Amino acid sequence: MFEIPQGFNLPSDAQKVLKRRDDLVRQLAQFKAENADYEPRKRNHYNHANPGWFTPALEYAEAQWAREMKEALKAGKDFKSLDEYLIPFQEKAAEYHPRIKALEELIAEADKELIATMRPMLGELVDQAFTQASKAETEYAEAMRKAQSARAEMGSAVNRFCWAVTGGRKSSVSGIGFGSGTRDGLGGWQATGDGRITVESMRALGLYNQWEGALMLPEFEHMVYNPENPLAEEVGLEVTRNAGTHECPACGLRVNTGGRRVSCVGTEGARHTRTTFVLKDDLEGERHPNFPKNRGKTF
Repeated sequence: MFEIPQGFNLPSDAQKVLKRRDDLVRQLAQFKAENADYEPRKRNHYNHANPGWFTPALEYAEAQWAREMKEALKAGKDFKSLDEYLIPFQEKAAEYHPRIKALEELIAEADKELIATMRPMLGELVDQAFTQASKAETEYAEAMRKAQSARAEMGSAVNRFCWAVTGGRKSSVSGIGFGSGTRDGLGGWQATGDGRITVESMRALGLYNQWEGALMLPEFEHMVYNPENPLAEEVGLEVTRNAGTHECPACGLRVNTGGRRVSCVGTEGARHTRTTFVLKDDLEGERHPNFPKNRGKTF
């Protein structure tokens, strides 16, 4: 089928031929959709009892005849034979393919007429497309310039936020949010409507890392919203006597144990308790004060 791209300002003659062709195409599609049960189908090869092709509409009609006949006999009434009952369905099935073929032939003829109508006006369409492309290129270049400027401003604003909530520490840390690429502030910034950022945003911006935990100052941790646990209660991280990792039950934050301070990320209403993890070597040294601490072991 001869397709014409959208956007051309076609003369009235071409529009009439195009509309007639498209009406035929819609008519064919509608007829196929409304009479899909009259399209012959090949029976599943697993059905050995009744192989070959079949027409669903005729099988449905035969089953319907059996039900109606049973009801008529039950009521003591006579009922028409199967051959008589199937006549209108068979007539419609016999009409299915000829009608489709006729519509397809009409569409092919309309296609030829449309091609003949469009050929003399191709020069005018070329001029239209050239003018539209030049205008679109100018608008695209201006939009890209504005987008790049907005992207740079967005990155700078996010960087300033990270710097402020970390008390200036973030600017000296090599982390996501200060490089180039898709995570330079645009991909990492996810703000809620009440002046908070999501846990995913905090991690994407590098406000948390596995070595130091949360980098945000304690007074700003209420700005982190955790949608996975919006009703989190106050959580105190207990001192562990086993090396490995510890998971906060409120936000799922996992940190390595060690002699460092970590913080829990909860909701705005929760008080974020800080605690210190103690190294296993230090605990063993406390239990055995007469022996020096063994720093060579790895736990």
